[in-house]
Order: sequence, then structure tokens, then C-alpha cells
Amino acid sequence: MAVSFNFRTFLALFRPELYTPYELALRDMAHRNYEQAMGRLDAILADPQTAAPERAAAANKRGVALVELERKDEARAAFEQALEIVPKFAPALVNIGNLHLEAGETDEAIKYYESAVRSDEDYALAHHNLGVAYKRLGRTGDSVRELRKAHRLEGRVVRKQRK
Repeated sequence: MAVSFNFRTFLALFRPELYTPYELALRDMAHRNYEQAMGRLDAILADPQTAAPERAAAANKRGVALVELERKDEARAAFEQALEIVPKFAPALVNIGNLHLEAGETDEAIKYYESAVRSDEDYALAHHNLGVAYKRLGRTGDSVRELRKAHRLEGRVVRKQRK
């Protein structure tokens, strides 16, 4: 499963301020403490005060932790939960696509990646994974186009963070 790097999230791991429960879960995941991370994410999901976008992100990250624990059926359910909370949530669409790609279901993976791109045109990981899937089908031109787009978007994110 492809992993994206978020510089702000990385830096948050080292700041002296108190961490949010979500940041603590990300830190747990970075240290491969997936069960502990899932406990924190479950608490976020159970809190009625948590806004929908944060709940969708928590469900999605819970799915990522489950993938790492090789519990893919449960992971898919977590990704689908994220989509129930925020329909067309691009990270969850990409992660379901990843499950299909890993299972050798490239056409199905492409459907999810294309849906993620339609949902968030600026989500670099969706373009990258779509490019990888196109390459597997021998669609070299489409693959190069998507990989270049992902590269441009990743560069744009880095430049924005430096400002």
C-alpha cells in the first residue's frame, strides 16, 4: 500500500505542545503501535463532538492500521466507514483501490483511483496510484501523464509548506 508523506504531520511529532488524539494515533502508527493507534482512532470515532471530516480521516487511518496488521477485510470496512461519513473521501477511495490493486484487480482499482481524482483533483497520491495501475495495464501514455501530474502536485505541496 502506498504511503504518503505529510511534512506538517511529521513535524507535529516533535513539537513540545500537547498532541491531539489524532496526532497521537499517527505517532503510534509511525512507531508501528497499530493496536494502540486503533484505540485512539476508535475514541475519536465514538466522540459525538468530532466533526465529519475528522471522523472520516480517523476511520481511514484505522483502515491503514488494519492493513498493516494484515486484517484486510476489516480494513476495507473501515475505508467504507470513512466513505459513509464523507462520501467521495479521496484517501479512502485510494485505499480501497490499493486493496484491489494488491489483489490483482487492476481494472477495479482504476475505478477507485479515478473516483478519487474526480473527488479531489489535487490529491497527488490518487494520480500516482492511478499512474501505477495504468502502467500495469500497459497504458504507458496514461501512466506517464498521471505520474507527471502527481509529481507536479507533490512539488506544489512542498512549496506551499515552505511559505
